[in-house]
Amino acid sequence: MVIRFLRNGRDTLQKTYTGAGRAFSFLTAEVRGLQAAAYILAVSSFLSSILALLRDRLLAHLFGAGSLLDLYYAAFRIPDAVFIGIGALVSVYMLIPELARRDRAAQERYLDSVVGGFAALVFLVGIGAAFIAPWILARAFPVLAAGDSFGTLVFLTRILLLQAAFLGFSNIAAALTQFKHRYALYALSPIVYNVGIILGALVLYPMMGLPGLVWGVVIGAFLHLGIQLPSIFRDGFFRHLPQLSEIGAFLETVRLSLPRALALSMNQLAFFGLLALAGTLPVGSISVFMFAYNLQGVPLSIIGASYATAAFPMLAYAFSQGKSDVFLAQMGIAARQILFWSMPVIAIMIVLRAHIVRAILGSGAFDWTDTRLTAAALALFVISLAAQGVSLLLIRACYASGKTLVPFMVSAVTAGLTVILGISYLHIVQSTPEVSNFLEALLRVEDLVGTDVLMLAFAYSVASIIGVFILVMYFQIRFGTFFGEIGASWWESLTAALASGAATYATLHVIGDITLATTLLSIVTKAAAAGLIGCLAAALVYYVLGSREFAENSLALRRRIWKDVEPVTSAEQTA
Repeated sequence: MVIRFLRNGRDTLQKTYTGAGRAFSFLTAEVRGLQAAAYILAVSSFLSSILALLRDRLLAHLFGAGSLLDLYYAAFRIPDAVFIGIGALVSVYMLIPELARRDRAAQERYLDSVVGGFAALVFLVGIGAAFIAPWILARAFPVLAAGDSFGTLVFLTRILLLQAAFLGFSNIAAALTQFKHRYALYALSPIVYNVGIILGALVLYPMMGLPGLVWGVVIGAFLHLGIQLPSIFRDGFFRHLPQLSEIGAFLETVRLSLPRALALSMNQLAFFGLLALAGTLPVGSISVFMFAYNLQGVPLSIIGASYATAAFPMLAYAFSQGKSDVFLAQMGIAARQILFWSMPVIAIMIVLRAHIVRAILGSGAFDWTDTRLTAAALALFVISLAAQGVSLLLIRACYASGKTLVPFMVSAVTAGLTVILGISYLHIVQSTPEVSNFLEALLRVEDLVGTDVLMLAFAYSVASIIGVFILVMYFQIRFGTFFGEIGASWWESLTAALASGAATYATLHVIGDITLATTLLSIVTKAAAAGLIGCLAAALVYYVLGSREFAENSLALRRRIWKDVEPVTSAEQTA
C-alpha cells in the first residue's frame, strides 16, 4: 500500500510538472557556444544578484549588522558544510562526463542509481548532523553559545539541513540540465531560490520570527530544485521511483568525486574558520563579513562563474574526444574574458565601495558605521575578484581533464593558508597599533570600533590570489602554453583597470563624495556617473591597445543588434 501511495504521488507530481514544462518550454531551448551560454548565464546571474541584493537590503533594514543577523548567518555553517560535503559527491563535474559516455537508456539507469544512493546518504548524514549540531556550534561560536539564544541557533541549524537536502538533489538535476545545454533554465534556479528567501523575510518572519526567515530559505531551495523538474520529466527521466540498479556506478561516481568533495570541504572549513574568528570579535562582525562577501559575490557570479560554467561542458567534451587543441583554446578564451571584465570592475568597485554599500544596504537598522565597515571589507574582498574567477575556470578544467586530485591539494593549501593568515593578521593588528592605525587610515575607518574583522577579508583575498597562482603554474607546466594564452590580455586588463579606477576617482572628486546626510538618489546618481566614466575609460584603453576581447565582445554585441553583421574572427567563431 505504501508503494502504491508513493507511485500515485509520483505520477501526479510527474503529470503536474509535465504540464508546467510546456508552459516553460522557452526556457528549455538548447544553447551552444561559449559566448552565447556565458551571456545567458551572466544576464541570469545579474537578475539573481539583483534579488540577492534585495534580500540583503531587507536583512540589513530589519536587523542591521547586529546579534540577530550574526545568529542567522552562523546557523548556515553546518547545513552548508553538509551540502558541500555530500553534494559534491554527486557533482555536475563528475555526472556530466558520465552522462556523456552513456546512451539514453543507460543515462536513465545511471541517474536513478545516483538519486537513490544520494537519498540514502543525505538522510543518514542529515540525522547525524542534527544530532551533533549543539556540540559543534558550542565550540565554533562560544560567544553565541554563552548567550540566551543558543537554543534558537541550534533550532535554526536543524531547519536549514532541509535546504542542504533540496540543494543536493537540485545539484543532480543541474547536471542533466547543463548536459542538455539548457543554460537559461539552469540560470533560473538561483533566481527562484532568492525569491523564496525574500518571501521568508517579508511574509514568514513577521509571523514566526527567525524560524520563519530560515523556512523561507528552505522554500527557496525547494524552488531551486523544482524549476528544473518539468523539462526532466518531459525528457522521460525518472518515470519510476529511483532504484540502485547500478550501485557500482554510483559508488564509482562517489569515489571519483571524493577529491572534489574534500576540496570543497576544505574551502568550507576555511570559511567556517574565518566566521568562527569573526564570532570572537565585537557584535556584528559576522554580519559585516557576510554582507561584504555577498556583495563581492555579485560580479564573481556574473563574470567568473558564468564563463566557467559555460566552458565546462565544452572542456569536458573536447578532452574526452582527445581534442587537446580545442580544450586549450576554450580555456584560453574563457580566461581572457574573465580578466577582460573583472579587472576594470575591481578598480571601479574599490573606488565606489561606500556608494555601493550605502545604496544597497543603507536602510533601517543598517547605520553609517555599518556602511563604512562593510565598504572597507568589500574593498579587501574585491581585490581577489579576478583571481577567484580564473580559479573557478581552472578548477573546472582540472575536472574536465580528469585531474581531480589537483583541486583538492590546492584547496587544502589555500584553506590552511586562509585560516593561518586570518589568525596572523588579527594578532598583528591587535598587538601592533602602528599597523592597525595605518590600515584603518588607508581604508578610512580610523575612528570606528570593530575594524579587526577587515583582516579576515584581507586574509581571504590573499589566500585566493596565492591559490590561483598555484593553479596557473600547474597548467603552465602541464601544457606549456597557458601564459601565452593570457599574457597579453593580463597586461591590457591591468592597464584598463588603472585607467578606469583613475577616471572613476577623478569624477567623484569633481561631483563630490558621499556623507552621512547624502540622499539615496544622490548616492546612486554620483555612483552611476562615476562608474560610467570609469567604464568608458576602460573601453577606450582596450580599443587603443587593440584588445582581442574588446573586438570579440563588440562584434558579438553588434551581431545581436544588427543581424546582418557577419563574424570576422576565428576566435569569435570558436566562442
